[in-house]
Amino acid sequence: MKSLNRIFLLFVCFLSCTLVTEAQVGINILQPDTSAILHLESTDRGFLPPRMTTVQRDNIFSPKPGLTIFNTQDSTLQYYTGRCWLPTWQEDCDECLFDFSIGNQNGNIDRIMGNSDSTQLFINQSNGSNSIGVYVIANLPQGITVSIDSAVVTGTDTINLTVTADIFAPAGTYPIVIQAACDGTIKSQVYIVTIDPCIEIDLISPTVNYNLQVANGLPTSTPICVVLRVPPGLEMTNDTSGAPVYTTGGLHPQSRVGILNEGFLFARGGDGGVGAGLQGQVGNGGDGTNAMILTTHTHLVNTGRIYGGGGGGGSVGFLATIPIPQPIGNFNLGIGAGGGGGAQLGLGGNLGTGLGYYSAGADASSGILALPGNGGVLTTPISFAVTVAQFTITPAVFGGNGGPYGQPGQDGSLTFNLDVTISVPFIGTISIFNQDFPDPPLSVFPPGGLAGSAIKRNSNILIGPIDGNYQTTNIKGVVGN
Repeated sequence: MKSLNRIFLLFVCFLSCTLVTEAQVGINILQPDTSAILHLESTDRGFLPPRMTTVQRDNIFSPKPGLTIFNTQDSTLQYYTGRCWLPTWQEDCDECLFDFSIGNQNGNIDRIMGNSDSTQLFINQSNGSNSIGVYVIANLPQGITVSIDSAVVTGTDTINLTVTADIFAPAGTYPIVIQAACDGTIKSQVYIVTIDPCIEIDLISPTVNYNLQVANGLPTSTPICVVLRVPPGLEMTNDTSGAPVYTTGGLHPQSRVGILNEGFLFARGGDGGVGAGLQGQVGNGGDGTNAMILTTHTHLVNTGRIYGGGGGGGSVGFLATIPIPQPIGNFNLGIGAGGGGGAQLGLGGNLGTGLGYYSAGADASSGILALPGNGGVLTTPISFAVTVAQFTITPAVFGGNGGPYGQPGQDGSLTFNLDVTISVPFIGTISIFNQDFPDPPLSVFPPGGLAGSAIKRNSNILIGPIDGNYQTTNIKGVVGN
């Protein structure tokens, strides 16, 4: 009996060994596929591998390559490669993995309180050591720009995206696509910015003393955004009131103004001085007027002409009672010259009456090629008789020339010689008086007028020309405060 038991046990062991080396297991299937050691078949249930968190997975001692689990935190099937736990969708252990998100997805630029808006982009790299490139895709009109403060990220970082719209940019809503790319993976975010409209004004006819606020009935109590366009060739001037060619006027000080100037802003020149030497007539040349006066933040694009008025030239004069030896006695003499007018349309200094010998200054011309007027000139000897004496005045009298656009008027100068002769019988002609005047000579004469500014900022921000004294094709005169 014991022998039969031993034989039965040996047979069972043989069968067991055979099953271990050759058996296939089928669940819900009678004939498993010959290539499978385990073949599961079902139409209403699935295969459920071990489910665990990342921490639990990482606590598995010495995992074998191919060991498979379902990560409940990442909701993905993972297997161990021998170096890392690899999600089924990941290419390899070093593949670049990252999250890419955006803060605000919508922005607004009103161009009154500000001309830009921004958002933040967040990158969190969870795998791989390669850098993540960040770039912007946008089809934006002129005047709108977009920038990011970092184009390459490794690890975790926050990127600032800023959109800026100048005052001339067209209003509208614009999508901006931001993409992050690494190892063939591209992720995108969209930022949508809305640019509010400005009031737009187009000049169509020449103007005199143009006041932007008054001419268009613009509000003064609330900040606004205004764009003014001056077309090619349109002329803007001012009159003798001293008002500038252009001023922003009484807009709210927080308003923003943009000027696209292709026209001509010609400021009136100062008048030439008159009557130096006469009581109440100091003889200074008049100041040129200003082309533009700003009263708020302004952005200027100038391809036209902005010319400050030239200063008027200073006048010169001499008026005195000169004691001449007997038999003549005291002699009253007045001589002088007026200053020239500054460009444009400055009037030459013309005294009319008051000095016996006087040369008026010339008027300035107008327009883009305006010339200043020259000061009056007396250089031709003047001879005349008084009783028995012959008087000869030899003058070198020059009124100051007016200034060209954006330049001051000049000072004049005055000297003359007075020679008085008489004829004595049997002796001939003798000089009884010969002297140069003024005596002592003068070194300072009435000054010419100051030039008008091309653009007077009055401490307001000006985007465009920088402060300076210009003599260019487009600007003549000072830009500044």
